[in-house]
Amino acid sequence: MQALSQTPAYGLDHETRKQIAETTQTLLDHLRGDADDFKALVLADAISAIDPTHDRELSRHAERFRATRNAGWRDRARSMGLDRVLFSIAAGLRSLRIGEAAAVALDARAVEISEARPSGALAGSIDKSYVPDGVHATFHPSGHLHRASVHIDELHHGELVLDALPGSGRFSIVEKRGGYGTMISDAYRDGCVITTLNTPWHDGTESSEPMAWTKWVMQNLGDLARLAARGNGASTSGERGERGKRKKSKRRA
Repeated sequence: MQALSQTPAYGLDHETRKQIAETTQTLLDHLRGDADDFKALVLADAISAIDPTHDRELSRHAERFRATRNAGWRDRARSMGLDRVLFSIAAGLRSLRIGEAAAVALDARAVEISEARPSGALAGSIDKSYVPDGVHATFHPSGHLHRASVHIDELHHGELVLDALPGSGRFSIVEKRGGYGTMISDAYRDGCVITTLNTPWHDGTESSEPMAWTKWVMQNLGDLARLAARGNGASTSGERGERGKRKKSKRRA
């Protein structure tokens, strides 16, 4: 009986099913009060896709949404920040070290939404609506982000610089942590994040990780916003999320 109880149902482990069930219940509570709540329907569609047999009520809402949504639904969802919500749910599962298959599926849906742009907009363009409060920004003549930056002092600063054509750029951030000035720097090109690692034990070691363009930009803008909040005295403990897993180069303060 013990072995049977540990067998994953719906292709998901017990803890993942528990997290998904809690999210499902929250969505159903919203949809029972407003069956046309766009935000809830987008999330229901993504959660239901992980396993459409898990909750039939949620699946029915998702099926109705797929049958009635218009061609611009992804851009509307992006403008409402639903890509960030899905990225956050996926990151939460990974932080608990559970549900990797579910996290991959949610990430894929989040990327699909994040890469949507209004009709006529340059594919991959990052306009001013992406830039968080507290982050200084300049733009290319096309309206695509050129540079976003935060500077508090010599041990707390960062910048994101994007090329005129979307799809390439560079990022760096310096913060004092645990007595050290910690620097993370990387570049984006050809669909990959290129990280160069410089420490007392690594001299220019380079690694490459595939990542969707807009996800990379959003992640970096989120780090700059967190740094700006730190400069304003807000608590940032435990807020690094996925960024905390990046390789780092350290120098003594």
